[in-house]
Amino acid sequence: MSRNPSRSKRPQPTNREIVNEGSQADADEVIIDHAHALYGGEAATAIAFCGLDAWFDGEEAEFRRLAGLFRRLRN
Repeated sequence: MSRNPSRSKRPQPTNREIVNEGSQADADEVIIDHAHALYGGEAATAIAFCGLDAWFDGEEAEFRRLAGLFRRLRN
């Protein structure tokens, strides 16, 4: 269960602008760029926390995607 009380258990809409403009790889690059812009050298840690949140919420597909992003940031 998420510790964020405002987070809904209902499926949330995706950002269709990013997904429709290019492939999943392009969307992943945008996420990585934004993480670097917001967190600098701690971007991998921020992505890891997002992945843990997805795991605890039972969102396996999102967890796997974020785990892949984390591995890319750590390498």
